[in-house]
Amino acid sequence: MNQPCNSMEPRVMDDDMLKLAVGDQGPQEEAGQLAKQEGILFKDVLSLQLDFRNILRIDNLWQFENLRKLQLDNNIIEKIEGLENLAHLVWLDLSFNNIETIEGLDTLVNLEDLSLFNNRISKIDSLDALV
Repeated sequence: MNQPCNSMEPRVMDDDMLKLAVGDQGPQEEAGQLAKQEGILFKDVLSLQLDFRNILRIDNLWQFENLRKLQLDNNIIEKIEGLENLAHLVWLDLSFNNIETIEGLDTLVNLEDLSLFNNRISKIDSLDALV
């Protein structure tokens, strides 16, 4: 089985990674080309897919204030952090990571679907605010 993550260095989410992901996942036809030329505003992005990127830390997502779906599965994330500004998030996938504590989710009051399977969870914290 091909597993490209093992050969890559651990990565932190930076502007370049996010711009590349947004560009790759945006519309590919003429409208998409226009958006790439003019620059896509992160606040306009509703869905972001960052799976299989060897991400070690969640970071630089504060600009995605209207994000509704975030896919961070199959990385090497150890801690749930950097999500406090994503109040509109409805769907979050953090499965297949190295997370030990469920934390940092208390501001995600619209969260409906949270996937955390296949992690190293031993402690659950700060879920009281969530319905």
